[in-house]
Amino acid sequence: MNKMRAAIAAVALGIAGLAALAFLLTAHAPHQFARSSLGDLFAVRKLPTDVTYDLMDMGVVDVNGDDRLDIFTSNHNSRQQLWVADGRGGYTDMLTEYGLDQNLEFPGLEISPREPEVSEPGIYMYWKERNENSQFTLVIRTHRIKEIGRLDAALITYSSIHNFKGPGFAIQRPVLVPDSSGKSSETIMKIATDQDGKMEVEIGSPGLPVQIRLDESIPLTNVFVGEQKVSPRSHEFSFSFQDRHGMAWFDYNNDGRLDVFISRGAIGGTLRNLPTTVQQNIHDELQVSELGNKRYHDISSAVGFDKRGCSARKAVWVDYDRDGATDLFVNCQDRGSVKGDYPKQLYRQVQGGKFIDVAADVGLALPDHEIIDLVWFDVDGDGYLDMVTYEDKGFFLYRNMGGKKFSQEFIGRPKFVRADRPQLKGTSDEYWFVDGKLAVADFRGNGILDVFCASKTGNILLQNDGKGSFTLVDPASVGLPDKSATAHWVDFNGDGLMDMYAVPQGLFRQRPDHRFERTGLLELPPQRYMAAISTWADLDNHGKPDLLLALLENFSLWKWWEKLYRTSEDRFAWKLVSLRNLSSDNHRLQVRLVGKAGNPQAIGAQVHLETEDGLQTQVVGLNDGAFFSQGHYRLYFGLGSRARAKTLKIQWPDGENQEIRDLDGDRLYVITQGREFSR
Repeated sequence: MNKMRAAIAAVALGIAGLAALAFLLTAHAPHQFARSSLGDLFAVRKLPTDVTYDLMDMGVVDVNGDDRLDIFTSNHNSRQQLWVADGRGGYTDMLTEYGLDQNLEFPGLEISPREPEVSEPGIYMYWKERNENSQFTLVIRTHRIKEIGRLDAALITYSSIHNFKGPGFAIQRPVLVPDSSGKSSETIMKIATDQDGKMEVEIGSPGLPVQIRLDESIPLTNVFVGEQKVSPRSHEFSFSFQDRHGMAWFDYNNDGRLDVFISRGAIGGTLRNLPTTVQQNIHDELQVSELGNKRYHDISSAVGFDKRGCSARKAVWVDYDRDGATDLFVNCQDRGSVKGDYPKQLYRQVQGGKFIDVAADVGLALPDHEIIDLVWFDVDGDGYLDMVTYEDKGFFLYRNMGGKKFSQEFIGRPKFVRADRPQLKGTSDEYWFVDGKLAVADFRGNGILDVFCASKTGNILLQNDGKGSFTLVDPASVGLPDKSATAHWVDFNGDGLMDMYAVPQGLFRQRPDHRFERTGLLELPPQRYMAAISTWADLDNHGKPDLLLALLENFSLWKWWEKLYRTSEDRFAWKLVSLRNLSSDNHRLQVRLVGKAGNPQAIGAQVHLETEDGLQTQVVGLNDGAFFSQGHYRLYFGLGSRARAKTLKIQWPDGENQEIRDLDGDRLYVITQGREFSR
């Protein structure tokens, strides 16, 4: 019998070993594409890391104005990336150096699967990955504590504490103390120990500040906070995150470096239930660069931004009234957690760089509309930017009536809309999570911009007649995929025709008759990824758009052997991939526009490029593959076999027109409004 048990155990260990090998081969492959899908046209580019957690968005931006495209992510309450290109194919993470950590006092405090190294005697406090109950966990760990005394502390938060454990810790059960408003209660929990050990506390929402009060006898030099083990400045401090969602980059103060508006959540939509003192400390950010200094500082409150319970998602800079000062539209989503309206916000920039919310005045508050994604462009050729949305009830056009009002027009609905399943409203992964991406391009070469909507529930092509009247077209009728996690227009081979990249189907090449054919390039396994974010950008200035891709696996399809070796946190791990474009020797041309003060990125400018083969039209601000963010303002044109373009016509955001003739290809042109063009 013992021999039989030993044999069974050996078989089990063998299976486990094979499972571990299979997991390592699949989960930790250098990239997610089969070699055959890369062909000779793409090569893997190395990124500083190939995985990130709790990703909300990813995109590209030239943050420091050196004409090298950098990479940013927003990661909810986890560590985000700001990778600044070094010009040699590498990146340096400048998040901390630029002062953009979620908690300035404690860089590295963000939730992380890595725990800090424990060596010196003291008290270690840090957030770690979700536990088996998918709850965020705050860890308080003591090491050689008797060398410095004992731990006496209080933990105070407006968040719920679901569970706690700490062998060797004396724990006073959490006490609820109602605030003066009577609407909510503060939770206070006291802990003490003179033993070495680890205490874990399940916190309902790490987006709410967690205050720590330590006994004055504890030396602060022996208190280590976060992965970087930063010591606090006093015995009372706060663990707070910014819950970052979208990042809209723009040079607000005209100093040559891009500033950034960062949208954040509203505690699952419950922010309005919290005391005013708490609400005031939970807000969106306008991080502005300091002249002569790399660091940023937040001026959002000083210039007029007011959260008002907005569960903010996408933020977009747009000069909707053509007054030369760029404004900001913020999409607020109703999470269904607290009764009441959740109006969208349109902040008009006024004298002195201040902002006033005029959404209700112009007809864009839309409290009863649940916007999933949105794009701004001139749909009817009148010079004013309109807004096209994909909503839970279908597609809508908000036509700009001369910068004074917006007229709401229903475009149509696809086969499935989210309003058909109201039970999804309170869930985040299925309800709004990077599904329903809108991508805009003049793929027909007629100077008219069309919209493609990518969704796992069904893709739709919205064809524009040039007057702002859209027709819903089945993508399959022109050879495009029927269901996708994301999609992006890109002329990947430089022939002057817009192609389509979709996850998981890969690249679709456009033919001269404006139909598409599937190439088999960059295909991914069907159903494997539940979400994706893709951007095409010239990441190393070699003249061709490269692919930057983030992928979230569909954990419901994990094989049994994968489940053996994955943790609950792996459900929130995004794979990051970058591929260098090695495609044809076709000629190309890139353009970066510099507008006047007030709109230095020339957001909304329309550019028409004409070659012997036809017309191409692009708009500054529509190249972003990011879902909630904005920052990629470079334009890419393919010239095919032509070595030069005949004409480049620019309609600047304020209506000024400029024409440049006979531009040589294979260059990046920087064109400044109001300044004579120099070759």
